[in-house]
Amino acid sequence: MSANAKTLGKRPGGLSDRASDVVLVALSVVILLLVAYPLYYILVASFSDPYDVYAGKTFLLPSQFSLKGYAAVFSDDSILLGYWNSIKYTVVGTIFSVVMIYITAYPLSNPDLPGRKFFNIFFVITMYFGGGLIPTYLIVKDTGLINTIWAMFLPGGVAVSNMIIARNFFETSIPKELKEAAEIDGASKLRVFWDIIIPLSKPIMAVMVVFSMVAYWNDWFT
Repeated sequence: MSANAKTLGKRPGGLSDRASDVVLVALSVVILLLVAYPLYYILVASFSDPYDVYAGKTFLLPSQFSLKGYAAVFSDDSILLGYWNSIKYTVVGTIFSVVMIYITAYPLSNPDLPGRKFFNIFFVITMYFGGGLIPTYLIVKDTGLINTIWAMFLPGGVAVSNMIIARNFFETSIPKELKEAAEIDGASKLRVFWDIIIPLSKPIMAVMVVFSMVAYWNDWFT
């Protein structure tokens, strides 16, 4: 076998590539442990005696296994109610937000939309300027949303940053020729949106669902 054949048979980069792979894997494992251990410690501590946790005796395994913490938590009805509200607001809010993003972003992605430039600027301005806490509260109060579930969704129903991401996806990833062909075949704009745009935009829909879900779950202040 010639030297060239031996060289071609080797892995590109030789030992340096293998060494770099080992280093990257080891670094990834270290980072994983650094991120995962605090979560693991919380889980272990929840099954341990509180005084042992305070004393620093809990490390890898529960110390004096105990379920007193869970009993105290689940005996408080407000904890369960809080979790139910969080789940309810997250599910309903995510559905509402994704629907609003779609029915806002898709029209704005159409270059033939009258006033398209004005509406785009209008939405972008809201990302930099806001009325603040008191005006927002007064709007919610005057519209009769106080003490209703809709106070969580309607004031911020359209996340402008997410809407812009979805709009750019519609502009760049869905060929306009496909929409034009469907309209030539007699499909209405609503039919094009429902049967073509939504099925082809499942990737961006998944992204919007994740973004909205995290935002609503973490939205303690509202």
